[in-house]
Amino acid sequence: MHAAGSHFRAASLALLLLLTVLLACVSVHARPADPAKNRVLAVLNSLNEESDFSIFFASLKARGFDLTVKAASDSSVSLVVWEEMAFDHLLVLADSTPGSVFAPGKIIDFVDRGGNVVIAASSKVSETIRDVAIELSADFDEKGNAVWDAFHSPLEDEPDVIAPITFPGQHIIIPPTLQRQISVGEVPLLFRGVGHRLTGKNPLIMPVLIGNPTSFSYLDTTKGQISPPSGTLVGSTLVLVSALQARNNARVVFSGSVDLFKDAFATMDLDGKKTANAAFVAELSKWAFQEKGVLKVVKTFHHRLLEDKQHGSYRVKEHLLYELELSAYYDDEWHPYSSSTPVQFSAIMLDPYIRQNMTLSTKITPTTSTYTLPFLTPDVYGVFTFQVEHKRREGYSWIDTKEVVSIHPFRHDEYPRFLSAAYPYYANVFSMMAGFVVLSAVVLYHREKTPKVKTN
Repeated sequence: MHAAGSHFRAASLALLLLLTVLLACVSVHARPADPAKNRVLAVLNSLNEESDFSIFFASLKARGFDLTVKAASDSSVSLVVWEEMAFDHLLVLADSTPGSVFAPGKIIDFVDRGGNVVIAASSKVSETIRDVAIELSADFDEKGNAVWDAFHSPLEDEPDVIAPITFPGQHIIIPPTLQRQISVGEVPLLFRGVGHRLTGKNPLIMPVLIGNPTSFSYLDTTKGQISPPSGTLVGSTLVLVSALQARNNARVVFSGSVDLFKDAFATMDLDGKKTANAAFVAELSKWAFQEKGVLKVVKTFHHRLLEDKQHGSYRVKEHLLYELELSAYYDDEWHPYSSSTPVQFSAIMLDPYIRQNMTLSTKITPTTSTYTLPFLTPDVYGVFTFQVEHKRREGYSWIDTKEVVSIHPFRHDEYPRFLSAAYPYYANVFSMMAGFVVLSAVVLYHREKTPKVKTN
């Protein structure tokens, strides 16, 4: 019996150890494009609310993020310490409590330094959150307003819970498969909160999820039973979730619903259908925290057509080949990148002398794709910048790679022996030489006959 018990305990310990190793492997498998940038600060109204977001927080930890949860009233938390970023990502789930952590100036400075931000609000939205959003061209509705939709309200006892189904435009933030499932009602997405509008002052912000044609934003005290006045946010002007990618590739997401991230909506079943909230916020945070849609320039290479060596100086009117290797990060690894819009190359000296679309080469590796462009250097010498600036509004990060190259004129021994444009002058020189010879011959060999004079 004692031996059997020992074997059982040994087997149990081995199984527990195996499960621990497997969980660790799963936890570190998913990771951001830059694994070093995995520090996330989550700010809540109170630490007592941490259990309300356990599913979402567990998803972040399983994807390799180092999560720190703080209350909005905690004044000891700083995003930047001694001019160094203390966190790489900021998750604001404190919808109503003002806090010094997400003061407008601090958040804008955090974004300027390359930090990524996700901000969720509600009908109790604080003025602090509204001030931050308006700085980035997102104008949240006033406190006390809520989004209503009598035609898409799946819970009879909670009319302020709606099921949005409208995704504007094309982007990679939410996968097309999930968009289709939500739009056709296969998996409902629940939203309760406040709407916002995009002011249009910042062209980099775009809507991710908008209200249905029957949705509107009005006072939460009306329970959605009163028609809204003119000028209210209605239909497609009512933005529920928006996203912004700054010029330094920092990403910001605004959500009008903090309940969108909570366990209550993630675990709810509606007519036997599990909600899409957990998958939706997971994809939203993956984009915001640089886990997908990240482009990287692996290599740039330029050389003469008949060579394979790169130089820092070329001659005017010389045939060159420019190559650019790109990679896109998604599904936890780097893949070859194929753009649906042109990738343009420019040769610039104050003004662009060359601007042409590059073509996707057949030289593709498991992690990179190569774009190429053969071109003729300009007939102007000077210092040029070879630049590829690729900016798309579909959720991919910006690409801006530059390299300075000098272009020199022909050397004295590189000019052709005879210039075709100078043929008339060559003919003029030889005709003058011929004329001179003829004239000289005439002068030298022609002598006038003088009459003979008789002398006595």
